[in-house]
Amino acid sequence: MSVEPQTVVQGGTADHEHNWEQGYHTSGNPGHLAIAVCRCGAEIVLASDLRNVARERQKVIDDYHRLWYDEAPKGLTWGSTTYFGVKLWKHPADLHLYSELIYQVQPALIIETGTAFGGSALYMAHLLDQLGHGKVLSIDLNAVQKTYPRHPRIAYLGGYSSTHLRSVKEAGLMAIEAAKGQGAVMVILDSDHAERHVAQELRCYASLVTPSSYLVVEDSEIGGHPVYESFGPGPYEAVEKWLPQHPEFVEDRRLPARMLWSAHTWLRRERT
Repeated sequence: MSVEPQTVVQGGTADHEHNWEQGYHTSGNPGHLAIAVCRCGAEIVLASDLRNVARERQKVIDDYHRLWYDEAPKGLTWGSTTYFGVKLWKHPADLHLYSELIYQVQPALIIETGTAFGGSALYMAHLLDQLGHGKVLSIDLNAVQKTYPRHPRIAYLGGYSSTHLRSVKEAGLMAIEAAKGQGAVMVILDSDHAERHVAQELRCYASLVTPSSYLVVEDSEIGGHPVYESFGPGPYEAVEKWLPQHPEFVEDRRLPARMLWSAHTWLRRERT
């Protein structure tokens, strides 16, 4: 079998001056590489085998993703994570991505729907401390709890759904105030994960995100992407239907790719 000159080369250059060995060697496993060896020491990898490797790699990532998610009921992984003693149901790599984005965007306001225990609000407030500016508005259906961490940069709004008129109005007023000072606004959706509710949140809050800032739709992993398949349609499906109608937003796939995977979908606003 001859080697096509356009084949990808590892360790050499695919030109006609190389003297290639006839045929390929392979382990017989379709997930392994089939390699042709040049007498000069170069190796080539067939495109079809690269696809097999990519599939195998993604399978390993997804298997780990599911393992990490499913271990929580045992008190492991996200089921036991805390920040300064406050429960925080987040993957450490996603927390690191938030630290990078907050430094990059320098937000004057971060709007978070879904307070839970208040751990993520405190985490972001501490990051804003390092910038020397910025506020966090955390909105939850439950009334504001006495156990929430207190911090001068955090404002809690409780007792109303994230899509309730009062919640949206309060967030909008704070966003307008931030924009007056030329400040950036970031939005994080992490409340009710049902597709219908996430779709309503997107309609309510996406317009508050300033250009070059981010709209983060959390837990788009559930519903079989690749975890918790029995949940049904959720954040992933809501974004899938909403995003094509909003070209001002672009999914930033670079972020989860750098960490191999993310529990969330990261949407960057490119223009007004």
